[in-house]
Amino acid sequence: MTRINTNVASLRGLRSLNKSTNLLDTSLTRLSTGLKINSGKDNPSGLIASETLRSQVSAIEQSIKNSNRASNVIATADSALGEVTNLLNQVRGLVQEGLNEGALSQDEISANQLQIDTALSAINRISANTSFAGDKLIDGSKAFRTQSSAVDSAKLSDFQVNEAVFGSSSSITLDATIVTAATQASLDYSAVDGGLAAATTIEVGGSSGSQVLFLGASSTLDNVKDAVNGVTDITGVTATKTNKVASNLTVDSAAVNSDLTFTDARSSDSILGDTNQNINISFVDPSGASQALGVTVTNNATDINIVVSLATNAGSAITSTAADIKTLLDANADANAYVSTAVEGAGAGVVDAAASAALAGGTDAYLTFSANNYGADEFVDVNVLSGTFDTVDNITDGNSLKRDIGSDIVARINGQVAQGSGLSANLRSQQLDASFSFTAAANTVDNTASITITGGGSLFQIGQDVSAAGQVGIGIEAVNTARLGGVSGKLFELGSGGGKSLLDVGPSVPGSDLVNIIEEAVNRVSTLRGRLGAIQKNVIETNVSSLGVALENISEARSQIVDTDFAVETANLTKAQILNQAGISVLSIANQNPQQVLSLLR
Repeated sequence: MTRINTNVASLRGLRSLNKSTNLLDTSLTRLSTGLKINSGKDNPSGLIASETLRSQVSAIEQSIKNSNRASNVIATADSALGEVTNLLNQVRGLVQEGLNEGALSQDEISANQLQIDTALSAINRISANTSFAGDKLIDGSKAFRTQSSAVDSAKLSDFQVNEAVFGSSSSITLDATIVTAATQASLDYSAVDGGLAAATTIEVGGSSGSQVLFLGASSTLDNVKDAVNGVTDITGVTATKTNKVASNLTVDSAAVNSDLTFTDARSSDSILGDTNQNINISFVDPSGASQALGVTVTNNATDINIVVSLATNAGSAITSTAADIKTLLDANADANAYVSTAVEGAGAGVVDAAASAALAGGTDAYLTFSANNYGADEFVDVNVLSGTFDTVDNITDGNSLKRDIGSDIVARINGQVAQGSGLSANLRSQQLDASFSFTAAANTVDNTASITITGGGSLFQIGQDVSAAGQVGIGIEAVNTARLGGVSGKLFELGSGGGKSLLDVGPSVPGSDLVNIIEEAVNRVSTLRGRLGAIQKNVIETNVSSLGVALENISEARSQIVDTDFAVETANLTKAQILNQAGISVLSIANQNPQQVLSLLR
């Protein structure tokens, strides 16, 4: 090249040197920071992806911390509930010992009661003082706040909201509708004319246990009912009696106010009486003049016949009115023992002769053996060990049956099918855990009860998404003597002056009431501990585990985008250094080339 104004080789060498210098600077920066992306120009799309992943990593790390803190809160509450359970078990032992009054002095029973009072005070103290970071846990402040109308409250014996997530709503309305009513197990037993024909032995069983009953010959429904109800505490089966509907007969006559109605007056539970006899009534025209009104009562093996001979005048016309016949029969001891008589209006109308007709239309009295509670866990079992004792599914159908099982309620809560147990319906989903317990009176198809959750509870943000899917709302009801217990009573009643202490045990306060209250309290606390434990184990711990795996994978993905691979980058550094040094040498040579033109001028 003999041109000197433009040194193309020098420009080319300079460009290559600048390029190698940039490569060297990039490698040095990446090796010194450990990052492949140090500015947006390094990798624009990679920067966007890495920052998105960085935000997700930050959310996951905080969610893990939140989950661990939530676990600590639940563990604190569980520890306190464990102490409450221990105290309840101590109270249970003290009550059990105190009921052994035949072997204890009054001073010893009083001492046991003093220990019970102390234990109840300790339960209240634990409830009031259990806290985490200054927040009370089991005094009721962590419970959900609810409201319902007086009508809806009357339909429910109890309701609980264990978990709820409000999301974007300020309140949650729960509507529970009965699709199929719960039933009690039951068997019917109809009256036997004259009572049991012979001595009979039966075994009555229910969910609480069974008992053998010895029924004597001629035992009536009332006798059987008393025998069954005498062992209800043992069997869980109660007998109720439906009285007979007496048969009747209306004798119509043409005149106004001349009709008479006769109703079976026998006290037997059977419509045929203890002697299995029909009652027949007839009005007879004596077909003679000036006959007096009279009545004849006769018996045979199958019938009781009441024959009324009507009065006549001199012209042989009937003159007896309905009122006359009623007066006659009411005054006749035999007739009055069989029927009661009622007249149409004042009974002033003259009656007509009537052929013999039997009283009809009545139904026998019967017993219903029913389980004390509703649900599929309840049953009634009547086994005949000797004699004859026929039970049926119901009086109407009359199908022979010895054992019947109840059924659980079928209900929908906010449109979803709830799990039924007796009269209680429970719904558990990711965002809601609530239960409704209907009263027996409200246990009807299409009956709906509503409650509204207006606030309260504890919200734990354990997921990376700030939405209902990443949150758990837990409600912890007050765990104190005023709230613990059940249908048998509340725990505070076991204290001195509460009405059901050891000192109150007697005919009006059976010891079983005290035991039932404690067992219901223990069950309530145990259920609460189990629910919290399930959340801690199955929700929080699994959440921490899954978030940990997600954190690993997302961090690895981000690392692949932004972190420097030192093996690759040191190779790039060596390459850049060689190119840079070569570029400098080449540029030096290129800059010397124009000087060769001077040789042409010599």
